[in-house]
Amino acid sequence: MKTALLVLAAYVFLAPAFLYALYLAENAGSPELARAGRRPGGLAGVLLRGYLSGAACQLAVLLLYLPGYLPWPRPQRTGPPVVLVHGLYHNASAWFVFRRRLSRAGLTNVQAWSYFSFGKDFDALARGLVERVLKVLEDNPGKGAVLVGHSLGGLLVRAAQSDVRLRGRIAAVVTLGAPHRGSALARLGVGGLARSLVRDGAVVRGLPSGRGPGDAPGLSVYSAADDFVTPLSSLAAPPGWLEVEAPPVSHVAMLYSRPVADEVLGFITRALSDRP
Repeated sequence: MKTALLVLAAYVFLAPAFLYALYLAENAGSPELARAGRRPGGLAGVLLRGYLSGAACQLAVLLLYLPGYLPWPRPQRTGPPVVLVHGLYHNASAWFVFRRRLSRAGLTNVQAWSYFSFGKDFDALARGLVERVLKVLEDNPGKGAVLVGHSLGGLLVRAAQSDVRLRGRIAAVVTLGAPHRGSALARLGVGGLARSLVRDGAVVRGLPSGRGPGDAPGLSVYSAADDFVTPLSSLAAPPGWLEVEAPPVSHVAMLYSRPVADEVLGFITRALSDRP
């Protein structure tokens, strides 16, 4: 028991410390790090908030991960359908808090699309997401779907929107902490899917270069304390997208952040009101 607690403590407290050491190394001398240092509290404040939120979320992931494989509540077929797509190595448990905040705001037609992070490449996963969205649209005739993706999920929703079968049928696209230009940390990833997300690699080069004609409005929310997407310049949104900086929380903590959820809800509400 004592050994297990020590392993748990090491995972919760040492993993974020390691990630923020890499964060400093990858961002050294960058304008993005300089901007982070000009926030209230300076760079030390950004790192402290990122580290504490990262440690808390390491524990949350452990507690919620297995329940994430249980069936989700059946979505209510009222209002716009929202499809949530988690990031690498995660599952539907990523959205436990976020979904509740959407529901309280009146967005109850929500479901999560889950995938296994091993065995399939990015293109295969993107095709699977498109098929799921097509089924959602079939079940909700006359409604445009809202796609929300965290981390790798953000790249997948970008790829899905570019599919010709979904053209004009997506109401809004939102990414949280998406590695729009890949991530240097992917070099340390386990599995081919993870390693394919390297900075400026084939996966990110193959995504749409920006918002095209007929594309839904896109929102990219990022954090200056993101400890998974390095360097910070990799978080830069595609041209034509709205880009919003969240409070300085860790990569995973974006999923639990109320200000992030409020920003997303406001964007979705505006996008739906502007839709013909």
